[in-house]
Amino acid sequence: MARSVNGASWESFAIAAPRLAASGRRLLYGGEAIASAFLATVAPDGGPRLHPVFPVLAAGELWLFIVTMSPKYRDLRRNGRYALHALPPPGGGEEFFLRGDAVQVSDAAARAAVIAATAGRQGIHDFEALFRCSISVALHTRWEGWGTPAPWPTYEKWLA
Repeated sequence: MARSVNGASWESFAIAAPRLAASGRRLLYGGEAIASAFLATVAPDGGPRLHPVFPVLAAGELWLFIVTMSPKYRDLRRNGRYALHALPPPGGGEEFFLRGDAVQVSDAAARAAVIAATAGRQGIHDFEALFRCSISVALHTRWEGWGTPAPWPTYEKWLA
């Protein structure tokens, strides 16, 4: 089923909002070699569904390898809308969120580039489908006074 994809590549987002993209990259990767996040998809009944994932930033794009036997695979194939939320840092006080459309990609060169970006830790099995995630909204929240009785959020938002 073909559908239009709205949003921008990670590279376009990073050019337009470099500070926001840098915060996002830092929070997604958390100082580790592999990024971690929660992916929200749309279930068949229209409700939200939440899944842990390991996003990859490679070749100017945001990518996900999704196991084809999973509900998130079926959700993204049926309705590619997603939301992605980075895990909070250990000390708290920050959040990073993306929203957009995910489309399955079968291009062998793209797959090889994303596998290489993970140092072969992801995408090496046939049952791992590759999805390119466009970005329509990005939001970074910093909580001033985190851990005090009076925290206050400041937001940096970008729209494609």
